[in-house]
Amino acid sequence: MKLGLHTYSLNLHGIGQAWAGFTCPWPRQLSTFQLFDLILDLDLEGVHLDDGVLEQLEPAYLEEVGSAAREAGLYLEYNFSMDLGEFGVGVQNDLPGAITTARHLGADVIKVGMDIRRPRPVAASRFHPEIVDQLKMVANLLKAEAPTAAEHGIRLAVENHCDSFSEEILWLLDRVDHPAVGACIDTVNGLHVTEDPMTAIQNLAPRAFTNHFRDDRIEFQRWGFKLVGAAVGEGDIDMRRAYEIFRDHSCMQRINIETELETPLDDMQAALDTEIDAIRRSVRYCREVLGVRRQNRL
Repeated sequence: MKLGLHTYSLNLHGIGQAWAGFTCPWPRQLSTFQLFDLILDLDLEGVHLDDGVLEQLEPAYLEEVGSAAREAGLYLEYNFSMDLGEFGVGVQNDLPGAITTARHLGADVIKVGMDIRRPRPVAASRFHPEIVDQLKMVANLLKAEAPTAAEHGIRLAVENHCDSFSEEILWLLDRVDHPAVGACIDTVNGLHVTEDPMTAIQNLAPRAFTNHFRDDRIEFQRWGFKLVGAAVGEGDIDMRRAYEIFRDHSCMQRINIETELETPLDDMQAALDTEIDAIRRSVRYCREVLGVRRQNRL
């Protein structure tokens, strides 16, 4: 498999898509083209990027970005969210616009985030009528645009973001029933809806086109617990088993590392160094422990 990076891992560098109202407290630290240099320095082979990376969406600029990636031998995947739950994720276009962006970039996969809003209690909301109504709406959008995506060699991968059980994603994919529409697996996100993340990984792997290879640590506290970001291999997700499932039970040929560490925001350089160090440790784990070998670029 090839090893790449989900650019949200560099959100403190100012190039991650906005999430949950967070605003980076300092200016952007990397241009899109500097990002590609960093990706090569990190011993990576591709980029899973979102609109936070792209400085504009003009076709000429997007084609320049795509050309630079190809010259560097890097694959490109595009991360897009519908933000149906209005969580504030910096959406810049809709699904047809996302396909246009990916086409100009030369990206062959679009991660589709629904970000639907769940009723409480979340643990009892699997296939709740409000959820089914939202899934039907997304299915209709995907059905309408899947032929256009396929025409341009693009696959649409619906993520189990912090908003959906894996069975709901599978139900959605069956309803769409198009070979260009599959899943994106985030290895942690099952926890956000009280689903065993390994169950989500196992359920979605046969239908998955891409992934966010992410590890979190569970910290128990007096009033409960919280999830804390970790370098891959340093958290509480069985990342070795996750990789084995990807390798043996999916068509995926890429691993996209994602990290997000809890970092004080009163020291920019320390925060930036923390991000880079976590990525380097994640790459080392994937290369040395999991045995993800370098491949010929592109």
